[in-house]
Amino acid sequence: MYIIKQQPEDFYVEEIPDFKELKKSGEYAYFLLWKKNWNTMDVIKELARRGKISEKNFNVAGLKDKNAETKQYFSVRGVKKDKIERVLIKDTKIKFVGYGNERLRLGQLRGNIFKIIVRNLDKKLGKVNFMENYFDDQRFSGRNHLLGQSLVKKRFSEFCNMLRLEVKGKDYVSEIRKIGSKKLRFYVNAYQSYLFNKALYSHLGKKYENYKTIENFSGDMIVSNNKVENIKVPVVGFLTELKGEIGEIYKGLLSEEGIKEEDFLIKELPEASSEGNERNLLIKVNNLRLKQIDDKTAEVNFELPPGSYGTLVIKKMYALGV
Repeated sequence: MYIIKQQPEDFYVEEIPDFKELKKSGEYAYFLLWKKNWNTMDVIKELARRGKISEKNFNVAGLKDKNAETKQYFSVRGVKKDKIERVLIKDTKIKFVGYGNERLRLGQLRGNIFKIIVRNLDKKLGKVNFMENYFDDQRFSGRNHLLGQSLVKKRFSEFCNMLRLEVKGKDYVSEIRKIGSKKLRFYVNAYQSYLFNKALYSHLGKKYENYKTIENFSGDMIVSNNKVENIKVPVVGFLTELKGEIGEIYKGLLSEEGIKEEDFLIKELPEASSEGNERNLLIKVNNLRLKQIDDKTAEVNFELPPGSYGTLVIKKMYALGV
């Protein structure tokens, strides 16, 4: 089986920013962060700690893995650039890029540039120009979707037990709230992503005539080079209206899970609630370049829209390879 991320330099990701006008002053300062051996949120947490700044004042446009070399952007509210630039953290570099009056938001990118070294190949990678827009393993990372499931199902004691939280007097909600709204929403989002992948698998199984199956942590995924209609697929939440073929698939999934759309409105923990959104069924893989370094090693370069996974492009290329 092939290997990626044997070393951080094997997996390079660079954000293509979508800033509004940069200014010489403003409420928010924007920075470019180079890092390796850190995931995004751990770097932000360390910056906040060392700079003595509330973590709530930081925002990012994308979340990047630990086992990679990445360039990405973040904003900080109410600080001058010097306060951030003088913080020194191993395996990171920070560069000020300007000020503005709005924080960065997740997905506020034009895309991401990837350069990936694939090692230990036992066949040639196939070429692709589009990708089924699943969420990949990084989204789930062990139990994230199960933690989100327990929140949506209001199984708060189960959630606390999974994280081994010490709860006094069965006040589970108060203990859960200490985790913070960003982390709680992340768990719920992971559960939504799990359901999305299941819906995509069922839908494509009905549409594709010829396909390959990829084993994934969240369940099998179907891929093919035979295009189908590129529809918007719900990422189900409390405001989602389930319509059409994909809606019927979702209704079956939710019934199996024992939940309804409105369960994503968590009255006990409103900060963890999710109204839902939607995501393209297919995404274009731009500027794909495949270079064979030797019989067992290849370099793959490409661009993806924000929120899509470079690791899935490699999985599909391998599945369709010969």
